[in-house]
Amino acid sequence: MAKVALSFDAWKPGAVQPATVEVPVQVIEAVASPQLTATLKGHEDLIWQVAWAPDGKTLATLANVKGEVKLWDVAERKEVRTLTSDLGDSYGLAFTPDGKTLVVGHYRNDPKTGPTGGIALWDVATGQRRGLLQQTPPRGVLRLALAPDGKRIAAVENWKEGEKGAYKHCVSLWDLDSGKVQASLPDETASALAFSPDSKVLARSAQVIKDNQVAAAEVRRRDLANEQDLPLLPNTVSKNLLSCLAFSRDGRTVAGGEYQGQIILWGTASAKVQTAIQAGDGRRITSLAFAPDGRTLAAAVGDHQSRDHEPGLIVVWDTATGQRRLTLTGHTNAVLTVAFSPDGRTLASGSSDCTVRLWDLKAPPAPAAARTGR
Repeated sequence: MAKVALSFDAWKPGAVQPATVEVPVQVIEAVASPQLTATLKGHEDLIWQVAWAPDGKTLATLANVKGEVKLWDVAERKEVRTLTSDLGDSYGLAFTPDGKTLVVGHYRNDPKTGPTGGIALWDVATGQRRGLLQQTPPRGVLRLALAPDGKRIAAVENWKEGEKGAYKHCVSLWDLDSGKVQASLPDETASALAFSPDSKVLARSAQVIKDNQVAAAEVRRRDLANEQDLPLLPNTVSKNLLSCLAFSRDGRTVAGGEYQGQIILWGTASAKVQTAIQAGDGRRITSLAFAPDGRTLAAAVGDHQSRDHEPGLIVVWDTATGQRRLTLTGHTNAVLTVAFSPDGRTLASGSSDCTVRLWDLKAPPAPAAARTGR
């Protein structure tokens, strides 16, 4: 119980007496799994996404509010620099394949003019912004994905248009070299985006609305070289919105996580559901990441829809067998993002508890006292 003093200084003296009341306070604790090797603290807002530099030496972490990015020296467990912007909140970041540039999408909703923002390009070595990709007028970027070859950026963009200020949305494909939009998928939005490993296919999640009701959830695929749609990946498991998508390293499987706790695996050749995994006991699946081995899948698990502030989980699956390998605990709030290091040894996670955690999935469990960086 916490004691809180109540006072009413603005009221007429004597009309209301000051008082002290006891208010129940819940302190959330989570037992850390032995695989936890470090906890990185510094952000003051929830961690929306984490991304590894290609050499595995630097980790970028993104706080959703105001789009604050921190760069960390992974070996030293030390913050290198903070990147701040006046472009608004952020919902996506990625390193280019050479590790020299960090791509960050931004979104701000102005009550009068509507959504605005853009895609900021940061020089990793200097911490200076060296470019900004914007439509005219600028649009807000709600989701962002960078192709593995570093040539294209896919962005879910939102803006107001016309005298009545109707909200519009599309998926834009930016050419990173020229800084221009190559193509646009009009009147389309997506709750998740993912490129295939060869950068030739863009997958995006969508819901089919009929008679003002959700009729289906599906994954749409675009052949970017031929500018044609591939057979969609139907969701025969549920109608729930997919919050995240991930391709396996060989491109043969697409995984999607949804808000009711299921992970769905599709075969890209057959365009059919291969299997469905109940991963989070009805809790939201917020992020998915395949390890380099192609069969290890990590899922970030958030809250139940009817509850708030539950300790988050990370569930690691063997997709070939459908068996759970590990359940990682330690975050005191919803886990929102996971990403494997390039060598597959370390998993990074970010959470609503404003921390980033590093997990060693290869080494044998170490005694709690031997862990460092916490």
